[in-house]
Amino acid sequence: MTETQPTTSSTQLDILEKIRLSRIRAMEVGVLAIIIVIAVLIRVQPIEYGAYYTAYDPNFQYRATEYVAENGFASWWTWHDTMSWYPMGRNVATSAYPGIPFSGAFIYMVLNAVGLDVSVYTVGLYFPLLMASLTCILSYFLGKELSGKAAGLFAALFMAINPAFIARSTLGFYDTENIGIFAIVAISLFFIRSIDEARTLEHRAVYGVLSGLSLGYLYASWGAARYMTGLLALYMLIMLYTERFQVRHLISYSFTIGVGYLIVMVVPRLGTSSLMSIDHLAAFGLVPIMLVYLFIREMIDVKMVANLAGGLIIVGIVGLFLLPAVGIDIPMTYKFLKVLNPFTSTDNALYLSVAENKVIAWASLFQDFGTITILAVVGTYFSIKSQNDKNIYATLFFLTALYFAGVMARLSQVLAAPACLMGAYGLVEIARPFIDASIQQEEESRGKKKRRTVFGVNKTLGVAFIVMVTLSLTPDIWSGVTSADGPNSLACSAVPYMFDGEYPKDWPLALEWMKNNVGDDEVICSWWDYGYWIEAMAGKTTMADGATQSEHQIKNIADIMIRPENESIQTLRRYGADYIVVFITFNPNDPTSEWSLGDNAKWPQMVLIGGFNITDYYYTNYGVAKSLFYDTTIAKLMYHDADTQYFTQAYASPNGYVLIYKIQYPNESQ
Repeated sequence: MTETQPTTSSTQLDILEKIRLSRIRAMEVGVLAIIIVIAVLIRVQPIEYGAYYTAYDPNFQYRATEYVAENGFASWWTWHDTMSWYPMGRNVATSAYPGIPFSGAFIYMVLNAVGLDVSVYTVGLYFPLLMASLTCILSYFLGKELSGKAAGLFAALFMAINPAFIARSTLGFYDTENIGIFAIVAISLFFIRSIDEARTLEHRAVYGVLSGLSLGYLYASWGAARYMTGLLALYMLIMLYTERFQVRHLISYSFTIGVGYLIVMVVPRLGTSSLMSIDHLAAFGLVPIMLVYLFIREMIDVKMVANLAGGLIIVGIVGLFLLPAVGIDIPMTYKFLKVLNPFTSTDNALYLSVAENKVIAWASLFQDFGTITILAVVGTYFSIKSQNDKNIYATLFFLTALYFAGVMARLSQVLAAPACLMGAYGLVEIARPFIDASIQQEEESRGKKKRRTVFGVNKTLGVAFIVMVTLSLTPDIWSGVTSADGPNSLACSAVPYMFDGEYPKDWPLALEWMKNNVGDDEVICSWWDYGYWIEAMAGKTTMADGATQSEHQIKNIADIMIRPENESIQTLRRYGADYIVVFITFNPNDPTSEWSLGDNAKWPQMVLIGGFNITDYYYTNYGVAKSLFYDTTIAKLMYHDADTQYFTQAYASPNGYVLIYKIQYPNESQ
């Protein structure tokens, strides 16, 4: 009897411990569920202004999804879109990524197969919310891998409220970044698990394959996928340099790159030929280098190999900056070269006209990340201080993303995941003394431990610290909420001002008019920004859209807009255009007070893109148009002064922002 008593007590203690752990897990799941609800509620706010897609590109993704859903996945490879870039059309498979359309079409088919009658439009509208939720969940597991459950929960919370991520995952933003940011987090999570020496070889191989599948998904969806390949290659070089490299690193890297590039080969826009670029060849080239290292490392000085790896990194960085400066071209597209070397110059007016291609202001970057920025810097310090494989990866993840976000505005969302991860890590590390003190007091109260004095730290201070940190995050939460609480560009006709308690509906009404009054065989000319709206919402053929598929054709449209009417009409005749659309914004209570939101602000870009001399049309020092501008076609159309032998106004939106003209060709029937 005396022998069984301890066993019974031990069993009871085990049961109590299991109950305690179950409660902790339940709380953990509950907190994560609340974070997901917060993420969704923030992102769904724009629905009150109308169920519209955000910006321009998501409208193409919706139209592409609808095509795949109606014609099957195989149709993608043979789709020649005749509604865009008239008259040559667009080979969609070789000019667009299939990730978003395939994902949306798959979800649409599954939902309808189980009896849920939803439209492709609705699937696309809410798809960003699904991907944002999944990204927050994966961020939790990634933070947990780095520094435990608390870091995971904070990483998920930061992703839920981060304005940079919200901007690309709000209701209606049905575009490549939905998958891109999700896949970046997935690759990082699976790759870190695949290099974990505590796991079995089989588990490491499985996670390596999952990492590769995530990389392939990223490449099939987003042009920024090259960032992850570069990050993984850089990480391997750092492993070599720090003499940490083991067989497990080679296995993980090989599975990730191998599986990822197999998917690249079947993506029509990429294909095998894309793997011949210098960055992909460099990523491939690391594999034999690492193999050779493993075979000969016992026979050579490992430090020499480490120095060689460091030398390769330095040579690569110096080459990116030095070669273009001395006039030697690097075999890489300008866009990617510009990301690596921000000092790369260009005189391409079309590239410079895109706001997302510009260097972001650091103040704007801090506004997007707020307190998370400071916490991420602190987290980076602790990560560098406590060097291990995971910490080194997380440090590189944050520092490289920070660099690229500072180089180009469109890459600020790449920073979201690593900044939130490192911010969570930094917060947990700062709080660790308080957490340890609280745990110690809890154990003392249970009589499990003798008191250990921690100078200046106790449970009360720990609670005060947590409250203080929570309050410091209030501006970040508020910024996240307010960043999503507003109409998207189509819901407010790109005019973010309310009149009589409502945002203007000029563009939706104009698109509805086009849908009902423009023939299916008629062609619409407009500035390239609005092409996606016209194609997706009005279902009409355009001369150009937001893909910048043909720089030559955009130049021709700029030429049409800037030349006098009697010259522009000749170019329009060659294209066989039937209508021309212009967009002018002004205060409806004072039409002489223009807002820089429409073509009245974009026409200087048309001058530059069309190859005209800007100083002939514009006082660049004063921002004022010269008299020559008022003789251009765009000015005549915007200011209702068009020659009726060429252009007859067919429609004007309620506020007069969107004007549609029927094109007349004198002395020749259509």
